[in-house]
Amino acid sequence: MPFLLIGLALFAGLALVRWAQARHAGMMLKGSRVNAPTAHTGGEIALVFLKSEGIDDVQIVEHDALVTNYFDPARRRLFLRSEVARGTTLTAWSIALHEAAHALQTGDSLGELKWRQSCIRMSRYLPTLAVLVITGMTLFKVLMPRYAIFIAAGVLLLLLLLNLGSVPTELNANKRLRRFLEEHLKNHGQAHERLNELLFCMAIRETGDLLSSPRYFFLSALPGTGKSRPS
Repeated sequence: MPFLLIGLALFAGLALVRWAQARHAGMMLKGSRVNAPTAHTGGEIALVFLKSEGIDDVQIVEHDALVTNYFDPARRRLFLRSEVARGTTLTAWSIALHEAAHALQTGDSLGELKWRQSCIRMSRYLPTLAVLVITGMTLFKVLMPRYAIFIAAGVLLLLLLLNLGSVPTELNANKRLRRFLEEHLKNHGQAHERLNELLFCMAIRETGDLLSSPRYFFLSALPGTGKSRPS
């Protein structure tokens, strides 16, 4: 019975994750084909937003790597892919603005942001590591196959729940953009509506990281595979 319950819960969770992943990819593709309502690039609109909130200690760094487009609260740096920092599409705006909004999450919200980022890292790297370890233990007959599958499913389900449970931190970042967008886009209603849809997709984008774990693990976690935290 426990095997069945965990299996069903994992299947439902993975279906939700796959939907979020597909939704994000599809909407970002559409947004990349639509020009932003003003001439600001992604990096520029992020700076305009931060300035409007009285924040002048965040540095924007162009960083083209597997792990990018994120805000580093420890160093107060916003790492953006070049196509985002220099882009003038709605997709570039949504990525830059969503990540810039994390700079406003201080105090108790900062603790929630750090926990969210920890959940993301665990979702990216632990699934593949856990499967490799459990597979090795099974091959060396330390674990019976039945229990190995049970443990692997349990680990994946736990990481999935941690990831999904911390998504409200992403939605909170979007809320901090509301006043700025209402003012900046008051004469661009259609662009405002589309941007809100893209920002929601930004809030759920990392829920699909569990499915991309092998890619993150082998291309950014192992020695010599690249920098996820540039100096």
